[in-house]
Amino acid sequence: MAVALRIICLIGIFTLTACYKTELPGYSYSKPGYSKQKKSRSYSTYRVRKGDTLYSIGKRFGVDHKLLARRNHVRYPYTIYVGQRLSLTRTAAKPKYMPIPKSRKPTKSVKKATYKKPSASHRKPAIKSSVKLRWPLNAKVTSRFGRRGSRMHDGIDIGAKEGTPIYAAAAGEVVYSDQRLSGYGKLIIIRHSSDMFTAYAHNQRNLVRKGSRVKAGAVIARVGRTGRTSGPHLHFEVRRGSTPVDPLAYLPRR
Repeated sequence: MAVALRIICLIGIFTLTACYKTELPGYSYSKPGYSKQKKSRSYSTYRVRKGDTLYSIGKRFGVDHKLLARRNHVRYPYTIYVGQRLSLTRTAAKPKYMPIPKSRKPTKSVKKATYKKPSASHRKPAIKSSVKLRWPLNAKVTSRFGRRGSRMHDGIDIGAKEGTPIYAAAAGEVVYSDQRLSGYGKLIIIRHSSDMFTAYAHNQRNLVRKGSRVKAGAVIARVGRTGRTSGPHLHFEVRRGSTPVDPLAYLPRR
């Protein structure tokens, strides 16, 4: 009985000895890139292997992963690639390309730009149009297109006696004939094309109605002083779409 018990004890001891494996200093684990002594050794770079993340590399070498990202110019979300070499030291690895800083001063001599004072009108220049305009009134221009003090004068004023005939500047369709627009008095607007309109304001009488078709040179109104005006005259506008332009750029010279 005692012999049998001794045999069982010897078998147990040998079994434990076979299963137990002491770990020696410097033993490398099967996990790539890991060493028990790596924390005590100095490393300058590390090549990324499959399964690595910036966080796991930083933790492995005792470096904050955000600091590691800054050193290697890796932006959020911190994507790294197998085979990529990362700098582990405080001296950051130079990036493959460097952004060109914006220079505050020109490196070469540059001619100074000449400043052109904007025109008083701040409006679009004359654009070629298939519509040929004629003078709506054969009289003197008393006020031109452009700025008047703090406000804009969107047309030209042509002085004449009350009752003087006003002519259509070109053939077209009357799209407005009323006096509901403040300041304009009795007003007529004619559309000559998809983007060309003429307006005739302060009329004594409007002689055409909305929807009428008129020919170039047809009498459409008579000079008056309705609306906001200091005397009898025709306020004449040319518009390209909704933009007022200088009528003198479209009317024939005289």
